[in-house]
Amino acid sequence: MMPVGMVVPTLGSRPHMLAECLRSLADQSGVRLETVLVTTEQSVDRLTQQCRPWPVIPQRGTGIAAAVTTGWQYLGDRVEAVAWLGDDDRLRPGALLAAAAALEGHPEAVMVYGRTRYMATEGRAGWELRPGLMGPCMLRMGHNLMLQPGCLYRRTAVEAIGGLDHTVRLAFDVDLHRRLLKHGKAHYVPMVLGEVRPHADSLTVRQRSQSVEEADMVLIRQMPAWARRTRPVWFPASRLLMRMTAKLGSR
Repeated sequence: MMPVGMVVPTLGSRPHMLAECLRSLADQSGVRLETVLVTTEQSVDRLTQQCRPWPVIPQRGTGIAAAVTTGWQYLGDRVEAVAWLGDDDRLRPGALLAAAAALEGHPEAVMVYGRTRYMATEGRAGWELRPGLMGPCMLRMGHNLMLQPGCLYRRTAVEAIGGLDHTVRLAFDVDLHRRLLKHGKAHYVPMVLGEVRPHADSLTVRQRSQSVEEADMVLIRQMPAWARRTRPVWFPASRLLMRMTAKLGSR
């Protein structure tokens, strides 16, 4: 099984959620996993004590994208697949084993994606997003159903497209997916891989309008000129198709 590298960017300000996040990584049996926490220079010593035996390193640059890139550079070519996990998210048991097996079994794939589940703050299961086989098509139309906690990326493919765009603050995962789809195929794993937990302290919740606007911007800029010009005509229909896809998923 190909070795997997996971980066957890964190300030350590949500210790209970961070503990759940790391526990979900520790429970990923059957996969060769290397995990590194990336934080600010000022928080390294505190998190090193708090999160033993997980390695903790200081990030280079500013922003979450820079933190993830710092972690990927630390992992280097020791791993063949990479991803990151927010300290308020978690993986389902067996998620990385299924994702890594799919990526290894489909050499033409630059990434794999699966279903994600929204968790209520009290821990109850919430709505499940099923992008299905239509996920890449919906992304090309400007709708992101391939949520990052349910994704795993081929390291060489990420490097080939230049890695993460550090100028994109909140929607850099959407930008990554769109650029990867220009480089190769995305393979669907029909199971819940990641769980996301919306809460008041989350950047995407706290700055929702900016996040939506930025995601729209990175999706539109990847479209060919004719698609951008005719977008007012076909986009309303694509929105309806996106809602149907999100609700029904792949059966």
